Amino acid sequence: MTMVPGFHRLFDELMVWLTKTREENKYRLEAASPLTLRGYPEYVTFTTPDPVKFPVPSPTYLAIHAACAEVAHLSSAAECIDRFYRDMGEGTTLDPGGASANILEEAIRELQVSRFEVRARRRY
Repeated sequence: MTMVPGFHRLFDELMVWLTKTREENKYRLEAASPLTLRGYPEYVTFTTPDPVKFPVPSPTYLAIHAACAEVAHLSSAAECIDRFYRDMGEGTTLDPGGASANILEEAIRELQVSRFEVRARRRY
């Protein structure tokens, strides 16, 4: 699926998602914060000149992405996801030879710890 870079980042970070409408291949743009969608259309309709070579995005994939995004925001997991991306952005790039594997390992460990912190906070 081709997206402009800014929107692609929002989509990848579960800040925006697409909700299916009654019309085939038409989706409503949704976000945790309405301000995020400022400047974007309310609806997107996927089209293709050749459905075999260039199929439209999978409705199943888009539904799974939307469910993950909504759960992340309802469960406060979005806070952990934001922190993960922010921390990774402040770090260095990973070495293709594996020399910086400890950076990636630490980022994953931090994300796992953050997930447990969110669960613990919600119980009380």
